[in-house]
Amino acid sequence: MRHPQDDLLIVYALLLLAQEHKETEKEDWALNLAAEIADQHGLAVSDAIHQLE
Repeated sequence: MRHPQDDLLIVYALLLLAQEHKETEKEDWALNLAAEIADQHGLAVSDAIHQLE
């Protein structure tokens, strides 16, 4: 079982991946997965990133 902080790092990494693959299917996949993981913790993606700061 992952620690919730691990999921925040995964969300961040997925956002970085999405930035590297703008306007591709990989961008959509990464953003959707990031949103799904953040939602599991009751957070929006932007809120998950702020939790890391």
